[in-house]
Amino acid sequence: MNSGKDLFIDTKIHSSIFTGFINTFRSFSLLWNDKDLLIYFIVPFFLNIAILSIIFYFSYTSLVPLIQSFLSGDQWYIQFIRFLVSPVLFAMILISSVFIYSIAGVIITSPFLDILSGKTEKSLDIADSGGEFYFKDITFDILRVILNTIRLLFLLIIINFLLLLINIIPGGSFLYIFLNFFSALFFYGFQFYDFPLERRRYSFNEKLIITWKFRWSVLGSGLSFFLISFIPVIGFLGLNLCTIGAALTYNEDIHPVLR
Repeated sequence: MNSGKDLFIDTKIHSSIFTGFINTFRSFSLLWNDKDLLIYFIVPFFLNIAILSIIFYFSYTSLVPLIQSFLSGDQWYIQFIRFLVSPVLFAMILISSVFIYSIAGVIITSPFLDILSGKTEKSLDIADSGGEFYFKDITFDILRVILNTIRLLFLLIIINFLLLLINIIPGGSFLYIFLNFFSALFFYGFQFYDFPLERRRYSFNEKLIITWKFRWSVLGSGLSFFLISFIPVIGFLGLNLCTIGAALTYNEDIHPVLR
């Protein structure tokens, strides 16, 4: 197990939103050069179609009408509240839907994403790619991802509780949305960097330390995932593309400065 206090060597850390964002789309070039990786897209593609469709269908057929019912009425003050609150609620539903998709998608497709991440490193000729991958490890992979997801959810609940204090301040709603979106992007991205970090047997706390130090790259990966999720067809490949992109970023910027 690595020690959190000795994670980094004395060197400059390169981290930027652009790097994390653009590396997701560099995955297309890597797939073109190594078509063997495409086999790990087949099952996740169909699984993601089902997951994303169910989540957005439920959100816009159940949650939106429910919220609208609470804001129904023709009184001037109801219309004014609706005008102020509607953008906030819409943004929250959008962010929450993608976040649920990222969690459910990673849990269900984690065996394929874990292998895809490792194979990406091998295609980059990374010697320390964490070892071979076998389908017999699927149960372990799923349990690990679920455990990490539970930890992430607890952390996210705590963060959102603290952010709610901002939301109750007059005029703080939009600042709350911004900070909430910022934290969501970080956790979107975190899940993709979890694969190479887990293969090196870093603890959950160490993963948080590493990803926070490279938070701009992680945010870039999270932003690419968020945007890709709304692109027809390509959106169903978002988990796979971001997994490859995170592996690229990890091996080019993060791994070289880790002990």
